[in-house]
Amino acid sequence: MRWKLFVEFCLTIAIIYILAGDLFLPQPYRQNSQQIKIHLNQFLARILPHQTIINPPNIEVKSNS
Repeated sequence: MRWKLFVEFCLTIAIIYILAGDLFLPQPYRQNSQQIKIHLNQFLARILPHQTIINPPNIEVKSNS
């Protein structure tokens, strides 16, 4: 039971560090938080497939007034 609590605590701290660390931490830690965000974004961009989004044709909506 304590192991699960410890893991949840560590994950919570890591998420807070990544999401808001560049807002309130001093400079060396702020830069690390920003770098982690950049690397995570690049990693996720490589994993997700690159699909072209097809825009539907413009459909005009007629009003009844």
